Order: sequence, then structure tokens, then C-alpha cells
Amino acid sequence: MKVAIFEDEVHNSERLIQLLKKCDYPIEVIAIIDSVAEGIKWMEQHNTADLMLMDIQLSDGNCFEIFKQANVKTPIIFTTAYDNFALQAFKVNSIDYLMKPIELKELKNALTKYQQFKPVERQTIDIASIAEEFLKRESTRFIGRLNNQLIYVKAKDIAYLQFIKGVTYATTNGNQKLPLDYSLDQVEKLLDRHLFFRINRQFIIHIDAIRKILTYYNSRLILQLHPDAGTDVIISRERVADFRSWLEGHHTN
Repeated sequence: MKVAIFEDEVHNSERLIQLLKKCDYPIEVIAIIDSVAEGIKWMEQHNTADLMLMDIQLSDGNCFEIFKQANVKTPIIFTTAYDNFALQAFKVNSIDYLMKPIELKELKNALTKYQQFKPVERQTIDIASIAEEFLKRESTRFIGRLNNQLIYVKAKDIAYLQFIKGVTYATTNGNQKLPLDYSLDQVEKLLDRHLFFRINRQFIIHIDAIRKILTYYNSRLILQLHPDAGTDVIISRERVADFRSWLEGHHTN
């Protein structure tokens, strides 16, 4: 089985190669590609792979850019740090997707699935629909009202969300504080859990809003955020372990 790896972080590609060696199939890694530009060139000139293992985010953009310029029929297993909220189309349009950090058992299961599908003549992958789902996630918007005016804020512009006296407020990276027409629970379900974390009942924070993480009494943590939240932002003792896991890139429920 000839495999091409699309991955821009060397330690991730090396780990993937080591995991592939432990799988129960004869596998030859024929290419390691770290960028969209390199991927387009390789697709045009050298694509003899039976299977591609592909990270979504490459060094110069997301992998969907490749498919705008290439007609891809090769089966794909996506390797991604994004959770499955916006990637459900992958279950239909690709062999599988694996959440980082990739575990050997999950990789073996994905390869088994590939072997089961291999005898079937596969149609061209509908990458347009996958890209559409991915971009929906990046451009998620939340609506609210401010002084009788309808407003909206993009998820990517939010530093943190705070529940105050029955209202959910989004504080943007530019330090605008906007009331939203959603509960904190509703917002949480629509956010990218790789980037956002609910630290307690009142706060959901974006990872880039964290400036300092300090130890606090009773085994808790306290955060300094930017923009300043104007109040103590405390991670409860029960959430500390999940928070640490999230910082490391692991998905938590």
C-alpha cells in the first residue's frame, strides 16, 4: 500500500510513520508534503498513492485549496485537531478522520475501513461539500441586539463569552462587549472546541485570549485574559484536568 502524508509539523509526520510501521499492512510512505503549494505540484506530477493521510491545516493554508486545482480520486484519511462538529461530512466523503494526537488503535481501524472499501470503484471525492462544511465552522456568526439595532459577531473575532445576570455577552478581540440572543450552552455547542473552552458556568474563552495562567488556592487556576475581563476568571478544581488536556490539544467533552 503506497501512502502519502500531508503534514506540516515534522514531529507529527514522524509519529504517523512510526504508527504506520506498527499496523498490520505492508505500507510504503512515498511522500511527505507540508504545504498546499507542494501538494498541488505533487498531485499533478507524482500522485501514485493508494491512500492519503492528510492534515487539514498545512503550512500555507488549509488542504481544501489543493482540491480546487486537482481532480482527486485517491481515498483520504483526514488527520485533524478539529472535533467532529463541523466535519460530519467526512464520514461520507472520506474513509475516516482521526483526531490528534492519533492513537494506534484508531489508525488501524481506519486502515481496516480502507481495506474494506478498496475493491469498490470510488467516485471523485466531493471536496466542495467538505470545504463548505469546514468554512461554515470558520465563519460561524452569533446574532444579538444593541440599542434596538441587530448586530452580529463572528466566532473567530471572539476573545471570550461571559454570562452576566441572565445575558450572554461576547467580548471581541477589539474589546467590544456585545449581548447575544443565545444561552452560553447554545453558544458552546456551535464553537470549535479546539479553540474555545468552557472554564466554568460563566465563561467560555478562546485560547488566544489567555495571557497568564496562575495557580490559585484549593487546587484551582486563575487566568489573566486580554481584553481584561474586569473580574477573576477562575477554573474550578473539577475543570483543571480537562483544561490542561485542552491546552495540550486534546479534545474534551
